Amino acid sequence: MKKLLPLIFVSLMASVGCNSGGSDKKKEVEIAEVHHIKPTDVPAYIENYQSQQQALNFEFKGVDYSLSLIDFDMDENIILAKFELGVVYIGFDFDKEAPINSLTVLEATNINDLENSITASYSASNLSITEQDENFVYSGDLIDAQSNSLFNVSLTFNESLISGGNSELTIQGDMAYLSGTLGSKTYIQINELINQNPSIKTIKFISIDGSVNDAINMHTGRSIRNAQLTTYMPSDGEAYSGGVDLFVSGFKRKYETGGKLGVHSWCCEAGKPADQLGKDHPGHGAQLTFFRELLGNELGPEFYFYTINAASFDNVHIMSEAELDKYQLITD
Repeated sequence: MKKLLPLIFVSLMASVGCNSGGSDKKKEVEIAEVHHIKPTDVPAYIENYQSQQQALNFEFKGVDYSLSLIDFDMDENIILAKFELGVVYIGFDFDKEAPINSLTVLEATNINDLENSITASYSASNLSITEQDENFVYSGDLIDAQSNSLFNVSLTFNESLISGGNSELTIQGDMAYLSGTLGSKTYIQINELINQNPSIKTIKFISIDGSVNDAINMHTGRSIRNAQLTTYMPSDGEAYSGGVDLFVSGFKRKYETGGKLGVHSWCCEAGKPADQLGKDHPGHGAQLTFFRELLGNELGPEFYFYTINAASFDNVHIMSEAELDKYQLITD
């Protein structure tokens, strides 16, 4: 499941002891508000993301195409992106955050069924990679696997290709349907839903595999809570990792038996996953701020530390209904 914090690189002030009684007041402790992206900086962050998105480009057979994320594999160091005619496999070293001299292109009639729909394949030759501002530019030749003919190719990508995610938000009747991998794209989709479709009050979760950008995902959750939207997990739905964060963001939260809410630790801070950091480690700060806002000063941290200890970052724990009740995740 994808939940990297971070990947490539107005909330409430939480406090403890709010009672006005004398003895309680002495125990009052202010809790620092922590954000990876300050709320006031979110508009500029999204503007920069959109500017980066405009720079994404794949020049193939003399025609420019836009690129969007399908998936990525951090073990294989591959980013899989789609364009109008098929898919591109981009080599990228996630540990070093640096490009790899590797580029493969498949033309296909159906990118959802690549195995049975490939019409042509190409591999890169004489490939060079340069950095231009925030962009990586791959340029060289592609070799047609069938004819061995060569032609020029150029691909430009940047952080936004991954950090945007690939979520889809559609409207059917009086409900919005959310699926995919969460990121900056999701933040834009949710806020457009709120601003352009004020009559839609429920988001139904279809299949969410996690978040590639927790920094903005928490602000997506704040948008959901501030708009008092209901999050709905149907019996055949599933949400993992950052998807659970969005479910918890619902002002009301509806759950049907059979729906899967999967939690785990995130990775990494100073080379350590969250479950191996001490409870007082500053790396927990943004998530603690977020969950205090959603579930309160006591239950919020309790739920957060439960999630990071329920399963390692490379595994997942499906919450039981007893656990959903314990942490008050279901309101409807």
